[in-house]
Amino acid sequence: MTYVDLKYINILSGHLSLFKRKSNNLFNFRCPFCGDSQKNKLKARGYVYAKENKYSFKCHNCGTTSSIGNLIKHVDTNLFKEYRMEAFVNKDRVVREKPKEITFSKREYHFKTPLKSLKKISQLQYNHPAKEYVQKRKIPNEYHRKLYYAPYFAKFVNSIIPRKLSEENDEPRLVIPFFDEYENLIGLQGRSFSKNSIRYITIMIEEDKPKIFGLDEVDWTKRVYVLEGPIDSMFIDNSIAMIGADGGAYINSKKNHDVVLVFDNEPKSSMIQKKLSRHVDEGFSVCVWPSFLQYKDINDMILSGMTKVEILNIINVNTFQDLNAKMKLVEWSKL
Repeated sequence: MTYVDLKYINILSGHLSLFKRKSNNLFNFRCPFCGDSQKNKLKARGYVYAKENKYSFKCHNCGTTSSIGNLIKHVDTNLFKEYRMEAFVNKDRVVREKPKEITFSKREYHFKTPLKSLKKISQLQYNHPAKEYVQKRKIPNEYHRKLYYAPYFAKFVNSIIPRKLSEENDEPRLVIPFFDEYENLIGLQGRSFSKNSIRYITIMIEEDKPKIFGLDEVDWTKRVYVLEGPIDSMFIDNSIAMIGADGGAYINSKKNHDVVLVFDNEPKSSMIQKKLSRHVDEGFSVCVWPSFLQYKDINDMILSGMTKVEILNIINVNTFQDLNAKMKLVEWSKL
């Protein structure tokens, strides 16, 4: 890969909508040739990638492919003239390692932009209903700046994905964002404050991404706890939460890591029993809650007065694998 190509990708990034660096030699942004998706303004399907010692461009929306030079020329003809001259002068200069003198400035991740229209829970008045709800559930203070309040949830969702939800009988909701490993907003969950509404509405902005909360902060070099709900995961360090069964394929890709599945304490639930049994067959460790514990989930345990340390200790002591896990699940189902 030439030094000049890498340098001008950096310069060009300021001209490209939703630009982000996904890895050392992979860059993503909205395609400047077709304008990318017209239905979802947060879709970015243009890519610059390294192959055979050079960078190339491809759009997965319109199918356009081009060299870096042609990409630059299409976006900025004056910049292309500079690029062409410098490329000629440095034609034999090759980047064998990431050059220290070229730094890609840390950008505001584009998928965070829609959330700017909402107030964080930490910004609300102490007596605000959403603030009171979060405090009532004893959600840790550090998450108050990561959760948002949408006074009209459907209207907010439709500002991201047009006509996604009906705005008839629109209502306020607590917004729980889902970010990927690169801190891009890939989805969100709206939690109703009313007992008469659907409790959770999950919206995926990136349909090909796993429905998992916490990917932006999890450390896979340490033990990772996989829970059923985002709010429960806020009480367990280094945890993520699967939303339904849709995150299963992603979790299966992490078999070589230290992963513990922690589901709700519902021994009579055939669905939970089947899921835990399946994960044991897949080689995962699972938490089988002890018989003395009467609370349904981790948030209930916190509300009862238990501490995060106490709960984590119970999880670790009651984590089993293989045959031991199978035997414990049988005992648990009889409670």
